[in-house]
Amino acid sequence: MDSKIKHCIINASNGIGWYPKGTERLKRSLIYHGFNGDILTWDDFPNNYFDSSCPYNIKPSAFMTALDLGYTHVLWLDCSVWAVKDPNPIFDIINNDGYYFWKSGYNAAQTCSDKCLDFFEVNRDLAETFNDCSTSMFGVNIENPNGRIFIEKFFSAAALGVFEGSRLHDNQSQDHRFLFHRQDQSAATMIINKMGLKIHDPGISHYYQENLPNETIFTMRGM
Repeated sequence: MDSKIKHCIINASNGIGWYPKGTERLKRSLIYHGFNGDILTWDDFPNNYFDSSCPYNIKPSAFMTALDLGYTHVLWLDCSVWAVKDPNPIFDIINNDGYYFWKSGYNAAQTCSDKCLDFFEVNRDLAETFNDCSTSMFGVNIENPNGRIFIEKFFSAAALGVFEGSRLHDNQSQDHRFLFHRQDQSAATMIINKMGLKIHDPGISHYYQENLPNETIFTMRGM
């Protein structure tokens, strides 16, 4: 990756429960495996740009702060994530494609409430053809039009309250395909699919298991 690129990894939480330990595990793993960028972490909302009563707004809040600080290539990692090998190659993907997203294993008909679908003007039949992306690990390059437009739309959805909703079914749709709403993840999924962007299969990012694929850089499991 071009050494002139200003890149960072960001992570934020409400600072309670196991989250601080997860953040420390993440930071240790990044340093151990030779990450050459900056690591920015917060134990609360880093700014007041978004409504903090919705906890999922902490992700756009962290991205906004990183961009304000002049970073152009920004990767979010949840507190449940840690590196298992050199993290730097993922920034080659972010640099070349303009973004990095990976599949959760669900489709958007399963993970988007009626309110979310209505906001993005997508019916559930079409949503069933959309892969759901996991926002446990995702990044953007704002010097690339796709990365910049995605994060601008992500900020707008957060500001307009689209991330609100229960992680339980909670009668957020009567459609039999709906399982649960995933807040920022559901909104990101809609934006990505409507923009026609690529979502990677699990591999570089992968849920934790005993035998991870050889290409795995990041895995995840709560503490």
